[in-house]
Amino acid sequence: MKAVLVVMLSIMVSVPAFAGAPANGTYTSTDIGGTMLPGRYSESWYPGKLTVNNTLNEKSWDGSTLGSQWHWYCPWISLPPALLLNTVNGFGNGIKVWRVTYTGGYCWLDGAGAPWAPLVDPDPSYLANINTWIATVTETYANFQEVGTVRNHNATATFVGYNQECMNLAISNIEKLGDTAKTGPLPANFPDFWNWIGCVSEGTAGPGEWGDVDSITFSIVGCETVATKATSWGAVKAIYRK
Repeated sequence: MKAVLVVMLSIMVSVPAFAGAPANGTYTSTDIGGTMLPGRYSESWYPGKLTVNNTLNEKSWDGSTLGSQWHWYCPWISLPPALLLNTVNGFGNGIKVWRVTYTGGYCWLDGAGAPWAPLVDPDPSYLANINTWIATVTETYANFQEVGTVRNHNATATFVGYNQECMNLAISNIEKLGDTAKTGPLPANFPDFWNWIGCVSEGTAGPGEWGDVDSITFSIVGCETVATKATSWGAVKAIYRK
């Protein structure tokens, strides 16, 4: 019995403590009238666009600094993308629409001072595990050449230390600005290309693409802190009298 009680006390002591959960609310990016920063993205190609193992890296951008408010990184394409629509005609003009499924990845959010910071006792930052990430990619073609690509992203996540899925992300305007096949290495002030294996930076050489992340709607509803309050010695003994 003593051994059991010692183990129970050790477990209680080892559980980490968290401060205030991110505040419930719906936050939008400044380009659509909100207070959340828009951002920039890169997607590494392994070995080409829209292929399995391509890895996303998205960071907030305030005009001078990347990643000061949020960072979504390492979701990777886990299934061959599904072609939903192809209107490209015999002259090479039209659009292709793809559904792209990603797996894994993480979300980092700034804590105190961010739009979602609770009024009392915010965490310095929040980390979440991405549960789902789906993209709709629309490519426009002229004379069989891709001349523009926009994306919509939808994701859900569970914050580390909080016991339910309570984050939803919808991005309705992600515009591709360039890729290494057409314009050379990744420009300055865009997130590095990442590899989901080990979740590490691969630098700026590529291959890959990059662009702007706008029209963000970010919802947090019902995060609950995992219980970490110490239990009294009397309460522990009472459990084992039963």
